[in-house]
Amino acid sequence: MYLVFTLTVSKEVAHLVEEELYSIASSGWEYEERDFEVIFRFYFPLNLEKKDSALLEHLHLLSQKYDTAKVELSLQPKERWEEIWKYNFPPLKVGKRLLVLPPWEEGEEGGRVKVIIYPGQAFGTGHHATTQLMLENLDEFLEGKETKPLRVLDMGCGSGILAIAVAKLCPMAGILAVDIDEIALSATYENAERNNVLSQVKIAKEVPEEEKDKKFDLILANIGSKELKALSSLFKELTKPGETYLMLSGFFKEDTEEIFRHYSKLGFKKVKSQSLREWGFLMLRS
Repeated sequence: MYLVFTLTVSKEVAHLVEEELYSIASSGWEYEERDFEVIFRFYFPLNLEKKDSALLEHLHLLSQKYDTAKVELSLQPKERWEEIWKYNFPPLKVGKRLLVLPPWEEGEEGGRVKVIIYPGQAFGTGHHATTQLMLENLDEFLEGKETKPLRVLDMGCGSGILAIAVAKLCPMAGILAVDIDEIALSATYENAERNNVLSQVKIAKEVPEEEKDKKFDLILANIGSKELKALSSLFKELTKPGETYLMLSGFFKEDTEEIFRHYSKLGFKKVKSQSLREWGFLMLRS
């Protein structure tokens, strides 16, 4: 059985809620959009760990900030949870070459590169706009670089979807996948194993000191705007002057210029700015 926490809010405040969720719920959530409201669902094991209890407390506090918010707690059999994910996670074509799908789907390849992701509690199934923006731009950026031994950092790796996509599109790349959440690290390991790319993906809770000296060719970060600002100095430290590219998302499109100004003070230059629905994307160069 799973404990299901359901938070329903009006569309007017959904983007504010989701911004806060990026800060407090690193393990991800289920998202459902209806005519006038948005539903966020969180799944917890019945034997709550300390971090689960802390997240539940945060969610209750968040719900009290909005008059229109509705909260529901329920129990759901594991089998029902898996059925829900199967319904909400169909195969997804992204960019020119990628096909994201769960393990239970065959999926017509049509020449596309399969990225197999089990939709567990870690963020990143490919269906969220920010993940799609990152994947589309990765597909475009890595085209023609299949034989280059790129060094790539995926900061806040979640399910590992971006790291795995890099490994599949660029077999010579070496990827460091970093996340502070243990669930995310486990999910990344399991998904990398499913995709047979464990030899390319190194998984860690932080960037090891020995990795900092080697620098990276590409840094990926699909996290909240506060985290992107907090990590900017570290990203600068990990770049090769004039050579490293950054792909950033996880922020609202109206915050794009503010984030760019923050990074421009560190010497980063804008290569591309893009948006999908209410979410923004930036590609920068050191």
